[in-house]
Amino acid sequence: MVKVITIRDDVYEGLSELKKRHGMSFSEAIDMLLNESSSTREGLIEHAGTLQETEIDRRVLKKLRRWSSGD
Repeated sequence: MVKVITIRDDVYEGLSELKKRHGMSFSEAIDMLLNESSSTREGLIEHAGTLQETEIDRRVLKKLRRWSSGD
């Protein structure tokens, strides 16, 4: 079954870069991220540094850092 979803442009660019780097489809990349975030405390934080400085949403990064430190 195919579903259409809407995501921000910056999220699309990050996901697109991730899938290209690992030779995956979008579905495989999303599945990998979902499995990582549910199986490890770090999840997406493991991918820190893979985005360009201009692609970083500082508010989200701050939330991720707080979440990963257990605050």
